[in-house]
Amino acid sequence: MIVWVMPDSGAKTKEDYATLLALFKKENPSIDVNIRVFTRNVLWRRMFTIKHPTHEEEVPDVIQIPHYWTALLVKEGVAENLSQLDPGLSLADALLPLREHCYQPGTKDIYSYPWWFDVSALHYRADHLKLVTQHPEEDLRTWQGFLSICKALQETFHDVPGYFPVQNSDWRGSLSMRNALPCVWSAGVSLLSADKTTTQVGTKPFKEALLNYINLASKGYMPILRERGSLGTMMSGKASMMISRKQGISTFSARRGMRVHTVPLPAIGKKSVSYLSGMNLFINTLSQHKKDALKFIKFCTRPDIQTRYAKMIEVFPAFEEPFERLVSSAPRLELYREIVSSARTLPNMVITGTIMEILKHVLAICAAQLVSGTFTPASLNKELDSTAQEISYLLSIYEG
Repeated sequence: MIVWVMPDSGAKTKEDYATLLALFKKENPSIDVNIRVFTRNVLWRRMFTIKHPTHEEEVPDVIQIPHYWTALLVKEGVAENLSQLDPGLSLADALLPLREHCYQPGTKDIYSYPWWFDVSALHYRADHLKLVTQHPEEDLRTWQGFLSICKALQETFHDVPGYFPVQNSDWRGSLSMRNALPCVWSAGVSLLSADKTTTQVGTKPFKEALLNYINLASKGYMPILRERGSLGTMMSGKASMMISRKQGISTFSARRGMRVHTVPLPAIGKKSVSYLSGMNLFINTLSQHKKDALKFIKFCTRPDIQTRYAKMIEVFPAFEEPFERLVSSAPRLELYREIVSSARTLPNMVITGTIMEILKHVLAICAAQLVSGTFTPASLNKELDSTAQEISYLLSIYEG
């Protein structure tokens, strides 16, 4: 049996999957499992080729996907109906925000199963922020307060080589649409209108909200297009804050004496909104090992295994009981109940994955322009106007 996954824990991915497979093999010694690791970009491209593989191509049995790919894979006919394989399969114990992303839209047929999720929050070094504010958590409630702290930190640590107030959580130093979405949502706008028939990407509020995120880089508060290994981090003292979707319990506990606090994301509008991203597993319709594939999915999503794997890769289990157990295990994680309750997910629609790819390209252009000194709000507006036209076209074809 072949399983395609993503590098969930970076350099430790191979080690963590070896641990997971050892546990599975102990209970299922007769099932042979081979793991293949692909980046999200490679996996996205491969989704369009697995329906008609050549005789030389490998046919995966189980594939890990972001939650919002489900509708597309059902439409493409590559995701097996799990409800037919096991009529007793249920999502009743899954966290509520994750359930609708497992169904074929408009039905109660389950095509992908929730495994784990991450959700964005702001982490900060208490020793650094006490140098610039007496009330860090109060100041960090708003985006303006967040920017004021960034400016004060930049001045305080101006003589520290390689220092930036905000650590870029992307290992490549890219501008991330998944990190930008909370700014958009907090400002009261979204990718699509409430009825999902039109896009808001070309509107003035959307442009202004996205610019707020990009300005972290343009003001020199966050590094871009430099790999993490070439920069200092919060742990090394060359950054003070980080917006991340990983809970970081083992990372932040690794250095004794350094207190890291976690708070909801600063609000641009009336309230803080975080991005919640689920990772699901589905079975390829071409699989010749569907019973074994289903056993593997059920194993991975079992409460004890979910909890263990989530701790290894610093995320959260997708089901209520193991989620509650994990957030109760450390005082800093208790806040995630509040964060999850106000978080949003991307819609489970055929075009959502394509929209995110288009917007990722827009931010890549912006990053290149920032580095070359040619970025302007007008150049961003031009890119978003073009993007809005592309999305409107996609809506007319697939959702009309």
